[in-house]
Amino acid sequence: MAPVGKYALVALLAGMSAFGLRATLGSLATNGMGPILSAVLDPSTDAALPGAPLPLKHSFTGVGPLDRQLAVLVTFFSALIDDPGAGGEVLAFYVWGMAQFAAGWAALVLEGRRAGNRGAVVSWVGTVGILFQNLTWTFAVPLYLGLHLLTSPIARLGSQGSRKEVGEAARRSLFVYLWDLALLPMAVTLGLVVPTVFMSMPFLFQQTAATHYNWIAYWQAFPLWTVLILDILHNACYYLLGSLTPQDAEGKPAAPGNGFMVAVSGVYEFGLTICAVTHIPIVLLSLLPEFARSTLAAALPAKYATFVSQVTFARTFVPYPLSAPPTVDAASYGPGDFAPIVIHFLQYDLYTGNTALLLWALYLHVTASGRPLAKSLEITAFWTVVGGPIGAALALLWDRDEVVKEGETAPAVAVEAKAK
Repeated sequence: MAPVGKYALVALLAGMSAFGLRATLGSLATNGMGPILSAVLDPSTDAALPGAPLPLKHSFTGVGPLDRQLAVLVTFFSALIDDPGAGGEVLAFYVWGMAQFAAGWAALVLEGRRAGNRGAVVSWVGTVGILFQNLTWTFAVPLYLGLHLLTSPIARLGSQGSRKEVGEAARRSLFVYLWDLALLPMAVTLGLVVPTVFMSMPFLFQQTAATHYNWIAYWQAFPLWTVLILDILHNACYYLLGSLTPQDAEGKPAAPGNGFMVAVSGVYEFGLTICAVTHIPIVLLSLLPEFARSTLAAALPAKYATFVSQVTFARTFVPYPLSAPPTVDAASYGPGDFAPIVIHFLQYDLYTGNTALLLWALYLHVTASGRPLAKSLEITAFWTVVGGPIGAALALLWDRDEVVKEGETAPAVAVEAKAK
């Protein structure tokens, strides 16, 4: 794609950010959720969300402004997690969406660690994470990706001339410390996945109301936890065990490009696994024809039969139009009224932000890989079916990274030690 294509994509990303903000935060003032949250968050009232454990918690850190923001986020997620009237389609989308979100977050952390971005604004993924946690994924991520396209040398790969020159530029900009590559899946698991499980399943260890709300509050800072865990583990391993050297798939010394691809494969495999193991079963279940759905439901206990009957594609994945969103009556609401509103919010949040990530990855693949556009579209189509939009984005980035091996003749070196 020519530079004109880059600027057109940046403009599109900015438009997607504005659209997503309107579709998510902008909807809270008109769907009834905003006034209800305000009433519930007022410590002087006895208002409570249906099904939410009591007593509600309003203080988490002792810092007034921070506690108010955390209370809003905690109550919003509680409206989804604790709503006893939520249907099976709500649970199915929640699991699917959280998996896509975790894999997308791993991709952003990886991007921030690349040598070409080191020290630049786009390396501040922890800050970006805090922004989209408070201002939505759909608002912050497209803007981050647009900034990446305008400022990162990685977005210019493919314009250096010969494929050998492209490979040399790629080896300078795409490399990541090998300890970071080895530890990134663990950092995302500990910083995001584990807190997600604990906040979503309050019956684990028979959590009290306070513990449940503490887990939801703790989850909100997952960008900070991920980055801190990765930095701590990296420094501990580096100073205790020394630097890692590039190795091939058989554990033998390798040239930097080949060694990097072996190491980074673990990150991509982690993200693609999260995507595929949730996307495939949920989408297949949602697409079952009615006779197959009825047969499966009849063979299961009542609780699971209800879940199977509710997880259709339209109910699970198709959002309400913005002109006719779900609403809740602030004067009379009950179980089942809140989950559809939160899911509607998350659908526009994730669909817009994830599409932005996919378009960004597609652009980087087309411009840097040297492959024809048809190949890029083939990868996109296959992995969207297998792993959703984030699965496709990861597959494109993984294939794009192969450019580091082009024209490589250098002997194996300790990349991390050299970089440090």
